[in-house]
Order: sequence, then structure tokens, then C-alpha cells
Amino acid sequence: MQSLRQLVLSEKNRLHLAIALGAAASLLMIWQCWLLATLCDLALHQQQIPTDLLLHILVLWLLRPMLLAAKDLLGLSASQNLRTSIRQQLLGIISRAGPLRQRIASDGDLSTRLLEQVDALDPYISRYYPQLYLVVLCPLFISVAVASQSVLAALLLLATAPLIPLFMILLGKKAAKASQQQVQALGLLGGRFLEFLRGAQLIRQLQAEPLVLNRLNNACEDYRTRTMSVLSKAFLSGAVLELFASLAIALVALYLGLGLLGELPWAKAQIPVSYQPALFILLMAPEFYAPLRQLGTDYHAKAQAEAAFASLAPIWALPVCAGGDTPAPTEPVCIEFRQVSLRGSEHRAALVTAIQAQILPAQRIAVTGPSGAGKTSLLESLLGFQQPDQGQIKIGDHDLTDLNLAQWRQQLVYLSQQSQWLKGSLRSNLLLAKASATEAELKLVLQQAFCADFVFALPQGLDTQLAESGIGLSGGQLQRLALARALLKQSWCWLLDEPASMLPPAQQQLYFQQLEQLSRGKTLLLATHQLQRLDWLDQVWLIVQGQIVAKGTVAEIQAHPLYQVSYQQESQ
Repeated sequence: MQSLRQLVLSEKNRLHLAIALGAAASLLMIWQCWLLATLCDLALHQQQIPTDLLLHILVLWLLRPMLLAAKDLLGLSASQNLRTSIRQQLLGIISRAGPLRQRIASDGDLSTRLLEQVDALDPYISRYYPQLYLVVLCPLFISVAVASQSVLAALLLLATAPLIPLFMILLGKKAAKASQQQVQALGLLGGRFLEFLRGAQLIRQLQAEPLVLNRLNNACEDYRTRTMSVLSKAFLSGAVLELFASLAIALVALYLGLGLLGELPWAKAQIPVSYQPALFILLMAPEFYAPLRQLGTDYHAKAQAEAAFASLAPIWALPVCAGGDTPAPTEPVCIEFRQVSLRGSEHRAALVTAIQAQILPAQRIAVTGPSGAGKTSLLESLLGFQQPDQGQIKIGDHDLTDLNLAQWRQQLVYLSQQSQWLKGSLRSNLLLAKASATEAELKLVLQQAFCADFVFALPQGLDTQLAESGIGLSGGQLQRLALARALLKQSWCWLLDEPASMLPPAQQQLYFQQLEQLSRGKTLLLATHQLQRLDWLDQVWLIVQGQIVAKGTVAEIQAHPLYQVSYQQESQ
């Protein structure tokens, strides 16, 4: 994974041009200060002021702001291009990651990161990165110009300059820590807000609006308090930097003023620096510290950007499988796991370890075991979202990672424990599987999945509106509708993860009886805790702690001691 600085280098052409313009503006400022000092010296001695001198000052007065504006525009352009690119990269990773994204955060939290945290990189890209170079170049130019008039004044500037970065770092560490905590708080707030929006209809039905609003108000108040804490640290840091810069400028002004008065202890009745050079140096002294003060201000933007980048880093680190160009098979083929291991997240052990198994064409297999044993992970491995940490998954003669994954997923039916439903009508959600399905096809699959009775009993039938996540129907109804939608797809490989877990026992029996008929001639991999009513399966794999510990018929696995232990635990 790239670092934040490496990402910024992808826009180095624009940013380096911005740095060059900033350096050129600094050189023009030195020239302008010299001309202004000359103008004041002529006026002091009541000499005639040349017209070309005024013209030069006017040109520099116009040209320097134009260079600085161009510098800022280039920085903003580079930032916009880079943030667009980063957002596209992250969206691509999340879309390819599928269920893997849930390892990082909820969808609401991820949305907040893609919007708020990517935008939080802007000050670092557009201001802080160019300022890192200008904070060296500009004071260097000014030091050389000052040294040409007074070496001691140049030494005073150089001696006091390190104090500003020193205190910037000391105070900036606390601001950086506070910024990181603020990023986490914003992500949690965004995730909570999205969940409340998704459940708005249910919240109204339960008349829980006051409770939800109270929780949102408390979360917002906590976020406001955190924000004010971050701002107070930033303001304190800025005030300290301004104080040190002002004291340093005052020190230079004191030296020049005493020198003009001939009151320097080591040079009594002498003027080491005359009026014009002294005024020239004094005009440039604030400009000497300006880049340092600006860097101090932008240092907080750096802390915020680093905290934001840290929240985006886990997305880049997802072990997403990119796939290849090999066409996916459209007919049942052999599926083989060859010592497949999938790593978990940083807070979770390996999902599955050294899986060695084979699924023959049109073979129907159940995967059983205790909760957290790796059943869902084994099914999801066939979706091709996660790159195996070790081993291979062979689909026919090809490695899964070599297949065109979009085509491969078109050959799959995957029913998770909680299927995805979009806000819209029942009809539009069913047509996601087959957009061209006719009314007769819809009625047929609804009957096959035992949905016709309750769907056509609804006042609007198939045109009944669903809220997001299917709110409005029971979990059992949604599971049966998920089967109906799967039947529209006409796929040869079915991956079912506890597809009837929310149905009562009587309906579960009917569900599995119908599944036995509908899955004939198809490759089926079924994750389940219990094996009752599944005698028609060809084979059962018992998985414990990410490893297949036994294979056999339904009766053989039911008699296995490890299955009996897990079955008793799940039944309690």
C-alpha cells in the first residue's frame, strides 16, 4: 500500500510547478522590498523619484499576487484530480470486495470515509506539500539577500527560525492525536445515522422517534465537543507560533534600530547598517517567517490528513481478488479446493485453513459446524472476492483467480443469511435477477418458493413498496423471496448460507423438500447448522475452527462427536 506522500507524487508535475511559482514570487518579493526601500530612501533625502522605479514597483505589485494565485490554483487542481482518483480507486476496491468490506466498517462508516475523509486530504495536497519546499527555498533566498547587507541580521534570522518548527511539532502531536480520534468519531456518527435512516419506517412503527433523536443528539453533542477540542489545540498552536515569530522580528528590528541610532554596545557611535539596507531587511523579516508560520498552520492540516489517510488505509489493504480474462464455465464443472487458506482481519484469526475438498458436477453438499467455524467464509471464497492467502480454488481446469469474475458470478446463486434488498417494489427487486422476466415467470418462481400466498395477499401485490433492507416484511418472508429471486437466475451453481434459518420448523421442512426438487442437476453448497430433513444430500463436510475434520453422508456426520457437540450448543 502506498503512503500519503507517495500518492501525492502522482500529481508531482502540477505541484512542482506550483512550488516553482511560489519560489519565483519570493524572488519578486525580495526585489520589491529593495525597490520600496530605495523609494523611501530617496523620499527621506528629498531626491527626485524616477518614473521607472514607480513603474517597476507597480509591475511587481501586480505580478507577485498573480504568481501566488497561479500557485494556489495549481495546488487545488492537483488536489481535485488526486482526490477524484483516490475516491475512484477506493470505490473500485469496495465494489470488488463484496462482503469483505464489512470487515472494515458498516456501509454508513465507509460512505463517510469516502466523502469526508478523502476531502480531508485536500489541505495536505494543495497547501502542505508545496509549503514543505517553500519553507526551505523562500527563507534561503531571503537569508542570502539579507546577508548581502548584514551578516549579523541574517544570523539572527537563521538562529530564531528553528524555534517555530520545534514548537510546531511539539504542539502538533497533540493536535494529530485529537484529529485521529475525531475521524473515528465522525465515522461512527455517519454509520449510526445511516442505520437510523434505513430503519426509519420501523422506528416510526415502534414510535421510537424520541429515543432515536435523543441518541442522535447525544452523538452530535459528543462530536461537537471533540471538534471544539481539536480547534482549541489548533488555535493554541497557532498563537504560540505567531508569538515566537513576532518576538524574532522584534529582535531584528531592535538590532537595526539601535544600529541606526549608534547605540549598539559593541559599535558605539557607529552605524553598521545604513537606512536603506536596514529598511530592506526590516521589510523582509516578516516574509522570512511567513513560510514557517504558514507551515505551522498547515501542519494541523497534515495531522488531519494523516488521520484521514489512516482511516482509508484498511480499504487499500483488503485482500481483494482482481480476477483474469478466462471465460467462466456456463455448465456444471468440478470445483476443487487445494489447500486453501483465507486470512482474517487484524482482530480475527484465519477464516479457513488448508481446505482440501472437491465438489463434482451437479453434486449437492452441505457444510456444517458450530458458529464461527468458517462455513460462510468457505462459501464466500467461491464468490472470488478475496484472494486466497494460500492454495488454489480450481473451477474446472482453471484457477478461480484467472476467471473473468463478473462472468463467473453470473453463474452463481448466492443466498446469504440476510439477502440484500433495495428500496422499491417487490417486482423491481425480483427483476434484479432477470430483467426480462415475464409475469408468468414471476408467478411461477413465487409459487415454487412458497411466496405466492402472502405476496398476492398484499394490497398492491408485486407492486408493494419495500423499504431499504426489506423492512416491511418478516425475515422468513424475505428468505423465501430470496429463493424466488434465485430461481429466476437459472444458474448451475448454488451457494446457500442458512437459507431457511428464519422460518418456523414446519415451513423449513417444506422449504427443504422444495429445495431438493429445485436443485436437481445443479451444483449445491449449503451452509447449515442442522442436518434434519437433508437426507437427500450427496455429502456433508464437518468444519471446525476453519478446517474440514470429517466428510460423509448425513447419517455419518450426525453420529460424529464434534457435530453432536456443536448441535447441542446451537440448540441451547
